[in-house]
Amino acid sequence: MKRRVCILWALAWALLLAACGPAESDISPQPPDPGPLTLEALSVEVSRGELSAQELARAARELPEELKAALADRGVEAETVTVSIGSSPAAMAQAVREGGVDVAFLPMADCAALEDPPQLLLTAGDGEEAMTAVVRPDEAVLSEDRFAEALAAAVNSLREEQPVFGSCDYAWAEEAAG
Repeated sequence: MKRRVCILWALAWALLLAACGPAESDISPQPPDPGPLTLEALSVEVSRGELSAQELARAARELPEELKAALADRGVEAETVTVSIGSSPAAMAQAVREGGVDVAFLPMADCAALEDPPQLLLTAGDGEEAMTAVVRPDEAVLSEDRFAEALAAAVNSLREEQPVFGSCDYAWAEEAAG
């Protein structure tokens, strides 16, 4: 008799637990993993700012591979990364608008002084140290939050080694404004 009561009791608990679990229709499927964001090429231009010729030469020489690796660590794979040094903020903005450069890093004051600035992607700091990253608006992948967040994290990881990015952490401009 005890055995039947124990079996009935265990069966009742099993039914109760099954009834408390989520119904199959209530379980929302996980979105598929988007995988890495892949770019054929990424061209970046940095501002001369107050940097020495040695610092600029070092950035042009070392930054492409450093940036490529830092982006890959954050899910953005670029086959090639090129880095150039901008001659002036206006020339940098024009290069971005015309598609010769994908992303340009320049001081916020210089960006704000432009008549027709490109799309703002990242911001860093405030006051005289404030920096921006502008991007080609016609390239949808470069305007995505996923790319912006990966680029900000990659640049922030390299900022101490590469003074071309300034001294403040970068954040996605839409996220920083919101």
